[in-house]
Amino acid sequence: MPVFLAALVALAFVPAQRPTDIVKWAAAPPTAHVAPGGVALITLTAKVQRGWKLYAIEQPEGGPVPVTFALEKGAPFQIAHQEIQAPKAKVQKQDENFAVDTHYYENEAAFTIPVKVNAKAGAHTIPLEVTFQACGAELCLRPFTEKLAVPITVRK
Repeated sequence: MPVFLAALVALAFVPAQRPTDIVKWAAAPPTAHVAPGGVALITLTAKVQRGWKLYAIEQPEGGPVPVTFALEKGAPFQIAHQEIQAPKAKVQKQDENFAVDTHYYENEAAFTIPVKVNAKAGAHTIPLEVTFQACGAELCLRPFTEKLAVPITVRK
């Protein structure tokens, strides 16, 4: 029994793996002002902890949750989903976590998200939501949604 108790106490001091520790997202606002009705190109970069995989936008049925980009409801913006630019993903044949071929990124991945601006002139914040899943050699994290606020200036 003392061995079990010692193991339990040791586990209490092991830091939990949080999705935000494994994949760190950063957003770069557009370099120029955008007009109402125009499109702002937002660059989102994911830095993936060594030994982990961030699953890509395209995934087979039965595979991991793909990375997706959305806006908070009611925001005066729209994402042009068909025009998202993503880096070429690697392919894991018969991924050990899902038993299907999966598409993933390691180390770093940058995405260009085109956002149509329906807002009036002035300073705004684009409320982006990134949902993703990451797996390591011994652990798969549950899907997680990261919220990012991207500043933008709308000018006529």
